[in-house]
Amino acid sequence: MATTTRVRRSRADWQALISRAECSSLSTAAFCAAEGISTTSFYLWRKRLRGVAPSVPEPRGPTPEFLDLGRLSRPAKTDTASWDLELDLSDGVALRLRRG
Repeated sequence: MATTTRVRRSRADWQALISRAECSSLSTAAFCAAEGISTTSFYLWRKRLRGVAPSVPEPRGPTPEFLDLGRLSRPAKTDTASWDLELDLSDGVALRLRRG
């Protein structure tokens, strides 16, 4: 008979786990299996922590308000290289631009 060891995690531990899951390319079920946690506990803690604002690191410098991508969208006549650009807008929303 297999036994499982119950691990007590702090609020900060759960926040870190949930943040890692959001950055992971794994599904929630696969992430939980890899971490040895139940999906029920994961969803419960995610719901609990949604009302709590995560700590936001201080910016390291001025954030540009505009980034000119015009040069990327107008290829030179000899430019045959492809490119991918992905912006993670948080909450599972991403903007993907590709040329290829």
